[in-house]
Amino acid sequence: MASVASKQPEIQTLFSKIIKNKQLQHAYIFEGVAGSGKLEMAKWLAQSIHCQHRLPDGSPCLSCNQCVRIEHEEHPDVTIIEPEGLSIKVNQVRAIKDEFSKSGMESRRKILIIEDMDKITTSAANSLLKFIEEPEGEITILLLTTEVQQLLPTIVSRCQLIHFPVRNIHERVEEITAKDIPRQTATLLANLTQDAAEAQEIYEKENFGALVKTIWEWFKLLNKRDDQALIYIQTNLMEQVDNREASARLLDLLILLYQDLITIYFEQDRVLAFSKYEKELDQMITPTIGYKLPQFLSIVLEGKKKLNRYVAAQGVFEQIALRIIDL
Repeated sequence: MASVASKQPEIQTLFSKIIKNKQLQHAYIFEGVAGSGKLEMAKWLAQSIHCQHRLPDGSPCLSCNQCVRIEHEEHPDVTIIEPEGLSIKVNQVRAIKDEFSKSGMESRRKILIIEDMDKITTSAANSLLKFIEEPEGEITILLLTTEVQQLLPTIVSRCQLIHFPVRNIHERVEEITAKDIPRQTATLLANLTQDAAEAQEIYEKENFGALVKTIWEWFKLLNKRDDQALIYIQTNLMEQVDNREASARLLDLLILLYQDLITIYFEQDRVLAFSKYEKELDQMITPTIGYKLPQFLSIVLEGKKKLNRYVAAQGVFEQIALRIIDL
């Protein structure tokens, strides 16, 4: 759990003081990008609450039986929920409410951690709202999300919101290159995730190099507003995206490409995600394209929202292509 201190030292210090002064609220929302340390912080907080040898500053020892079991997700009074398939469903919330109506097995305080809270269904969110409003016994609820705006406002209003800031890009790149990943690829990965371990997993398990080449070729067609961009979706793009996660990754890469063009056009002080294509990106900038870049980016961002709402990936890609070509 040393990564908590390196990723979010200020938040760690905040919760150390809260624990030490016994000022813990019953519900928090941890909001931040992927890899920003939300789950690590949630576990660290659970360890602080249950630690057998808590340090004077309120931090957990990390080595006692309680701390070790929480880290390995084996503690009976710390429940971690994640989406079943594509979403958090109402039956999961019902199971939570049933479980938390009982006393803790080893302690008075029980802790609920829900990952990807933005993927909860409306019916499940409404059911959870009642649980947050009327908790039974000593309960701490930690809701983790990348998009707090996707949550029910009534849930947000009943929780204390903790924002996890983005870490310095240069630090993230160095951390990723230390895992024997080429620097230009590390720069791109650092723009996709805050977590070096996740970056390595993406690089090794997702055929990342092929995906980058595919999205680059599609981007060039889109930038020319070439009708072939539509055909390319069926002939090349869909071969690279056999699940929703891969589809989302592809759109994340497309978003980064448009952000890079905007960075170049407006001469912003930002490290390019696709630094290996910097010369080609620079050549793409024309007066007629430049002022439309924010519109292009907006189209892709809208497509990402549709994908998150479970619209079919191919349909989302085709809508993006059609709208950009016609703009």
